[in-house]
Amino acid sequence: MKKRMMTTAAAAALILPLTANAAKVIGDKLEIYGKLHLSIDASDTDGLNTNKENLSVSSNSSRLGFKGKHKIATSGLTVVYKLEQEVSVGSGSSATLTTRNSYAGLKGNFGQVIAGHHDTPFKIIGSKWGVFGDSVGERRSVLGAKSSGGNTMNQRGKNALMWSNKFENIKAMAMYSTDGADSAPTALDDNDNAMFSVGVLYKGKDTPFYFGAAYEDWDSLKGNATDGYRLMAGYKAKFGKIGFIYEDISSSNVALDRAVYGLNGVFKLGNGLDLRGQLLVADDSDAGSDTGATRISLGMFKRLDKQTSLYVAYGQTDNDTNANYQGVDGGHGDEVKTVSGGTPSALSLGLVYKF
Repeated sequence: MKKRMMTTAAAAALILPLTANAAKVIGDKLEIYGKLHLSIDASDTDGLNTNKENLSVSSNSSRLGFKGKHKIATSGLTVVYKLEQEVSVGSGSSATLTTRNSYAGLKGNFGQVIAGHHDTPFKIIGSKWGVFGDSVGERRSVLGAKSSGGNTMNQRGKNALMWSNKFENIKAMAMYSTDGADSAPTALDDNDNAMFSVGVLYKGKDTPFYFGAAYEDWDSLKGNATDGYRLMAGYKAKFGKIGFIYEDISSSNVALDRAVYGLNGVFKLGNGLDLRGQLLVADDSDAGSDTGATRISLGMFKRLDKQTSLYVAYGQTDNDTNANYQGVDGGHGDEVKTVSGGTPSALSLGLVYKF
């Protein structure tokens, strides 16, 4: 009995510190963290699923992660690491560990250099601009997507080396992937499928303006040579913020060869409540005429405390006759596809809890 009590007490001593988000392991910090994002969605595919009730419970990039650092006193270097996994709360489906950003590397006066699997600088610029965070208002159904449908150029680089550093108000990033898609993970990396991505972010201390830019080049992105750039600018003040983005992609996949413009805003209403809006316009792609689209997103978000938020969001994509951009794609668990020329939409009630 005493042994059982001692074992229970020892287990509690190990578990209880983890509930405070961090535990010390031989003097080094280990953080265990996560995010639960669930929503109830009422969706309309505008002709794709004519005989189905489109009511969904969706888990939206919910995740569990471990990260930490270890200072090497004799060299001035710090080992940094992260292992992050998406968890499907709604369906309970299994997946391998490290499906999200996962890496190990070194940090010093030169900045930070990591090796692993991480968002590209190109994707990071889009994330910094977006204001709907994996809800049905998500940007990726148009930004980085092709006119025939499908989130394409919002990737994590596999087999990647990434450098980043801050120079006062500027953060610079560069990534090289030896095999960006890694279609054969147990074989040697195929350098003919390499990827290169660079980006820069500016946020001044004494100015309300912020800027970002990125360029990315894939030798083979889903079988196609592809490159593109993004330019982002924004203004942040007491009322909230507004932002603009421009994306131009060139690809041997003609449905991905097009430009996109975007405008969004967050307007604070007080007591943790804000109103959000976003507009994305895609020009015709090289696939032909009438392959553009317009997407609108609206939402009301209520921050209950530092960890918890509730929201109501709506997203709609209005496709030209020969376009097939989705209503919801990328980040949000349940996608909303459509037919060519369709106007898919979704209305959602969501809960986000971070720990």
